[in-house]
Amino acid sequence: MEVDGATLGLAGAAQLIQIDRKTQILRKGRVVKTTEETAYIATSLWAEQADPQNLLGLVRGYWAIETKQHYRRDHTQREDHCQVRHTIAARNLSLMRSVAIFLFEVQRWGRHGKKSLPDWQRKNQRNPYPLIAHLTG
Repeated sequence: MEVDGATLGLAGAAQLIQIDRKTQILRKGRVVKTTEETAYIATSLWAEQADPQNLLGLVRGYWAIETKQHYRRDHTQREDHCQVRHTIAARNLSLMRSVAIFLFEVQRWGRHGKKSLPDWQRKNQRNPYPLIAHLTG
C-alpha cells in the first residue's frame, strides 16, 4: 500500500517497513527469555534503490553494530548509567571503555585469555598489576 510520508509526519520517507522480530536471550547456551515485537522503520530509499532483501540487510547491519559494540558498553560497562555530565570527562571515560574493549579483544585469543568481557574486567579489577606491567613493560 502506498502512503505519502508527509501525510504521516515523515517528510522525505520513501518507504515504511514493518519488521516482526523474535528475540531470544541466552544464558549458558539456554534460552531464558523470548520476546516478540513489531518494529516500523522509515527510509528515504525508494523501492528501485532498495528492495526488501536489501532493506533487511541494512537493518541487520545496524543491529550487528548495536549488539556487538553498544551492548558491551550498555550492559557490561553500564555506560548508560554513568552520571558524568562534563563533556571532556565523559569523552575520556568513553575512550577508557574503548581501550578496555580493545585490550580484552587482544588477549581473548591468547592461550590463557578470558573469553568474556565481564570475566576479564573482574580479573583486572581484583589484580590490576599484571595488566599494568604488560602495558608498561
